[in-house]
Amino acid sequence: MASFEFFKREFEFRGKHARMAGELWIPNDYGHTYFRRLIDLYLTAAVIGFRVDRKAEADYAPNETKSIFPEQMIGAKEELDFMMQMIMILENREGMEPEQSVKKAFRGVETKEEYEYYRNLFHSYVRGGVEELYERLILRKPEVDEEFYDEKTANIMALSERFGMLPQLSDAT
Repeated sequence: MASFEFFKREFEFRGKHARMAGELWIPNDYGHTYFRRLIDLYLTAAVIGFRVDRKAEADYAPNETKSIFPEQMIGAKEELDFMMQMIMILENREGMEPEQSVKKAFRGVETKEEYEYYRNLFHSYVRGGVEELYERLILRKPEVDEEFYDEKTANIMALSERFGMLPQLSDAT
């Protein structure tokens, strides 16, 4: 029986997702970037994409790519494997019983087809999450009456409120 392991290879953002990633992650520009490392964007985008159930197809437009090297993927493998297990459990593909999906998540995939399905599913959530983050952090313009004058801070706070990470600031009085 073949063993299939996720997150041991390089990942490339391509096309529009590479462009979006390039605006969300600006290397060595901590004043303007939203993520310190590209792997941090990848991790966050997977969670956001899954949380809002936003998937996106790969875009193969011929422009730049943004790569996460295998060493970084392997360094984050524990977190990534956990995220993949949660997706496998919660996705409940094809009406699978919850006990079966838990077993599958912790046993791992057994066929090349399963491996491809879940890898593609995970990456579609990553791309969907990148789109969501791009829209909320780059494209969003703060409202005139928002508390924060700095656009970056206002967008981060709005994103945090959107996902329940902070109480509504107007309710905190």
